[in-house]
Amino acid sequence: MRRYGKTLTAHLADLGVLGPNFTAAHGLWLDRDDMKRLADAGASVAHNPASNMRYGNGLAAVRRMLDCGLNVGLGTDSRSCSDNLNMFEAMRLASFTSRVQGPDYKRWLTTDEALGMATVNSARLLGFGDDLGLIAPGYKADIVFLDLKNLNYVPLNSAINQVVNAEDATGVDSVMIGGRMILDHGRLTTIDVERLAASAEAAMARLWDVNGQALELALRLENVVGSFCVGLAQSPYHVHRYCEPS
Repeated sequence: MRRYGKTLTAHLADLGVLGPNFTAAHGLWLDRDDMKRLADAGASVAHNPASNMRYGNGLAAVRRMLDCGLNVGLGTDSRSCSDNLNMFEAMRLASFTSRVQGPDYKRWLTTDEALGMATVNSARLLGFGDDLGLIAPGYKADIVFLDLKNLNYVPLNSAINQVVNAEDATGVDSVMIGGRMILDHGRLTTIDVERLAASAEAAMARLWDVNGQALELALRLENVVGSFCVGLAQSPYHVHRYCEPS
């Protein structure tokens, strides 16, 4: 704001960067005008609730984004930011975090919306809106098969509610990508898991040998870096991102 006299999103709009191929990650710092700019440009936001909470970055105003007509997809960010890559967890957290931002239940994300964000909206965000995100003629057969005998679905009462609020990936039986069965009743058909795990362990051992001293330095600098990040987050800004007691 000091440098350009406007938000970063407004600056990007003036530079002509915003468009249908533009995706804003997280979107925590967006105000309503920024959201409208992105929506008008046909851009999207990737909502990563687990990562946002993992690093204490705050809560994204997803309902406000949707009100502005902005396409919002769901993401896990990365293993280093949210510890796993579980899209079922992302749906559940997206639904639940919307409920701690205010008591008006009409402003909470519904399970239908959370599922849509993980499928149709995310496909559009990635530029595959005409190919992915739906089980329909003309779309690629990218399908996750869930086991109705799993306790997440016993008894089966509301499929969408149970997929979003109860599924933790333990109910996944098989996964098809482009019509090809990649996970077949729990068995990966394209990867030697044991060999891959051994390679990963060996790579980790090599990284420790190379980066061990750098990690020790990082730990010594933790308080310095932490103070800087907290100070930056506490700088005055007109977008409220935290649920703080009054």
